[in-house]
Amino acid sequence: DALNPKADQRYMVTPPAGPITLVCCATTKGALSIAVHPNWAPRGAARFVAMVKSGYFSSKVPLFRCVRNFICQFGVAGDPSLNKRWRGFKDESTLEYGDGTHGENFSWLPLGPTHRTNELGVKRFSRGFFAFAGGGRHSRSNQFIVGLGDNDRLCGGSPWEVPWGEAVGGESFATLGRIYTGYGEKGPSQGAIGKEGHSAADAFPLLDFM
Repeated sequence: DALNPKADQRYMVTPPAGPITLVCCATTKGALSIAVHPNWAPRGAARFVAMVKSGYFSSKVPLFRCVRNFICQFGVAGDPSLNKRWRGFKDESTLEYGDGTHGENFSWLPLGPTHRTNELGVKRFSRGFFAFAGGGRHSRSNQFIVGLGDNDRLCGGSPWEVPWGEAVGGESFATLGRIYTGYGEKGPSQGAIGKEGHSAADAFPLLDFM
């Protein structure tokens, strides 16, 4: 139940409950429905929905770094002019939850290397979770990761990687399973896509797009 998720075989801990926004995307491997949870990450959820409403993803966004059973990274616009419009924004804050005593660095998932699984072995970042791709505090901008497998190593353990949404429905998970991962870490570079747009992916004919 996407409206009232509970800790179980999918969720390491019980996520914040609340309304969702359903975003239906088209990819070169099929439909992908994303349940956006504002209560999971208010700032991250709002940024993604704003990008969708702006038509950002109509620019043909490459899924440029897809590693089997790990993650797929995407988000650099197919139209280079769009990237400049979506600069970095701050990490989540407890302020959105009525608690101003802890400042920034909110995450509904346990943070740090010692909290990778729960007592049942459920991993922190589940297959189908969506988060921003960041590299430090307040580093989120226009790039995303989606889990292609359950992961306890890198994803979800930092406040800038707090999940804000998840894939829902059997067809969405089938789509995730069809995304091409053969290029792995050796797909087109972020810099090249940022400068040249989706034409930078011409040398990678099997690459998928959103």
